[in-house]
Amino acid sequence: MAGTSTTMEADLNNSYARLTLAEEEEGGIIVAGAEDDEREEAKSDFCYCLVGRFLTDKVINFPAMKSTMASLWRPGRGVCIKDLSPTLFLFQFFHEIDINRVIDSGPWTFDQHILIVQRLGAEDQPQHVPLFHTSFWTQIYNLPIGFQSEKIL
Repeated sequence: MAGTSTTMEADLNNSYARLTLAEEEEGGIIVAGAEDDEREEAKSDFCYCLVGRFLTDKVINFPAMKSTMASLWRPGRGVCIKDLSPTLFLFQFFHEIDINRVIDSGPWTFDQHILIVQRLGAEDQPQHVPLFHTSFWTQIYNLPIGFQSEKIL
């Protein structure tokens, strides 16, 4: 058995010794459109993403916020929440219905701080999205009929 392994080892060494490179090969593996595929993949990564921040100077307890928002939103296909900085968060959904429901059902709060969110576009960088405005409904009771016009509002 020991003799067999030494002859196999000698044959293998002889095979390696006979290997030569006559010419240098050019290129390598060229995949047509590989850069385009990478760009499309990067765009699709942000396809169902919201970037958001809370209106507060306090530090947000990220694990608590992550758990709370996921349980409030209950997206059908899940949500991945990442902290981009201490004040900026990325909310990645995996279906159009989930992200639309979150946007339409807002505004959202955590620890009594309002969350301002903006959907990312294909070319947007999360750090450069302006997060200064949000819209929300107000309800006014006992408003006289003469004051119920767009001009008065």
